[in-house]
Amino acid sequence: MVTVVPEGIPDTASKEVLFFWDYWLRLKGAERLPAGDLIDPLDFFPHLPQVFIVEGSRLDSLRVRLAGSVYRDLYGFEISGKYLAELIPFSNRRDLLVDYTSCLLERAPVFHAGRMTWRQRGSKVSYERILLPFGAGENVDKILGYAQFFDSEGHKLFR
Repeated sequence: MVTVVPEGIPDTASKEVLFFWDYWLRLKGAERLPAGDLIDPLDFFPHLPQVFIVEGSRLDSLRVRLAGSVYRDLYGFEISGKYLAELIPFSNRRDLLVDYTSCLLERAPVFHAGRMTWRQRGSKVSYERILLPFGAGENVDKILGYAQFFDSEGHKLFR
């Protein structure tokens, strides 16, 4: 597993992850963080099934505001409105704890590549995830996330 609080995203990342990195940079401009009200789902409409937005400024208060249909398939139920800690106890997924904490405290995007068990398939899949912080001034109050999933041969599961 690889986690990066980037100065940039690895060139090997999927084109969708790179799209979201560029999107965040454009919205941020010269500011430390882009404002959350700048997020417009129409800007990334083709990617909505794999997008999620969590709101909150502390790890224990992060709540899923929006989650694409891929996450309903992954969890087996609608996750919008749920607290992040309800969905995956951080004690079971230290990588999530580290990634979300870094995004909140460093106020910087976090890229992660790893493997997980896909509930629907019961098999391991690879994924790339980017977490992008948004907020007012110095405080993060939203995280825009995107994940790309790959089968055992490296082909994208969703396009």
